[in-house]
Amino acid sequence: MKRILIVNAIPTNNGDAALVFALREKLMERGFEVTISTKRYDTVKKLYPNIEWIKSDDDFNFIELVLKKIIPVDYILKSKILFNKKYKNYDAIISAPGGYVNSYYGFYERFYWMDLIKKYYGPKLIMYSQSVGPLNDKDKKILDKYIDNFDLFMVRDEISYKNVEKYDNILKTNDAAFLLDSINKNKINNKIVGISVREWAHDSRDKDIYIKMIKNLVINVIEKGYEVEFLSTCQGIEGYVDDSKIAKEIYNFLEDKYKEKVKVIDRYFSLDELRNYLNKFNFVIGTRLHMCILSIISGVPAFNISYEVKGKECYKIMGMEEYSVDYNDNIESILPKINKFIDNENKIRKKFEEIYVEMHKEAIRHFDYMVNNIIKNI
Repeated sequence: MKRILIVNAIPTNNGDAALVFALREKLMERGFEVTISTKRYDTVKKLYPNIEWIKSDDDFNFIELVLKKIIPVDYILKSKILFNKKYKNYDAIISAPGGYVNSYYGFYERFYWMDLIKKYYGPKLIMYSQSVGPLNDKDKKILDKYIDNFDLFMVRDEISYKNVEKYDNILKTNDAAFLLDSINKNKINNKIVGISVREWAHDSRDKDIYIKMIKNLVINVIEKGYEVEFLSTCQGIEGYVDDSKIAKEIYNFLEDKYKEKVKVIDRYFSLDELRNYLNKFNFVIGTRLHMCILSIISGVPAFNISYEVKGKECYKIMGMEEYSVDYNDNIESILPKINKFIDNENKIRKKFEEIYVEMHKEAIRHFDYMVNNIIKNI
């Protein structure tokens, strides 16, 4: 049995959990043994105790963090990988799907230690369904230095593809969350709308404009007869990003007559809990892209507020770009779109159900390509 290690996973965020668990599930269905390397190991192990985890080598302890200030991080990572022989047990290393190859977060350490693993232990190296960009000049050089070391580098949208199309190991796919099977249930008209929010300080985004937009969207849907629940893929874990904080800020800006129709859900949900909970909504307005995708997979139509290009790119792939707006669009331009979305709720739900079927088929087709052309050739 071939052994696969998924790396760069951080499933404390349910968007990332959806991506990595979808990939893990399909690999296990094909008969592979799968382990996941994660940051925040202790927290993740408690959240999902029945999954085989190992601690990521770029999840530094206190002493290593101090050493990083004194010596280059390359030396720390190289020593850990050389003295830790666990990687010799794996036939392939797959970097988890997501959106970290950009200059917002930086990716040098991840690429460097994956390169070391391939160099010293020889597994196949695969980047799975990743967004690439925006990149500054420094990060373009880092990408250029390491990308050819991947046996397959899969990107999930057209803009990402254009950033890497000059290389020979590229495959354009869609978002890996579409590997998940649907849990579409019979819908009850609860007249409840789920809204996910998040702060985003990059690209000169204005928080006040965003809060005003969401406030007005809340008022709009309430006046159309709905109640609102704020809920996110990223909340309820101490010491981690918690979108319920900005949700509470927005709630406090509302007049009392609207507050009566609004709840802020701030507890943590496991991935399966969240997927099932989403079924209660008539539709979702999602800033987090995977709040939208998980809703669609649950048979719930989703209107997207895109803070990065990945949102608009995903909706373009689905042919639903008119229902993706920018994080700082003015409310006057958004209201006609959201009203059209609401007024055609049943028709749009049916359309999203059809889109999911096609997106799922495409995701499986590209997964099969990876398995048949890279992993089975080991």
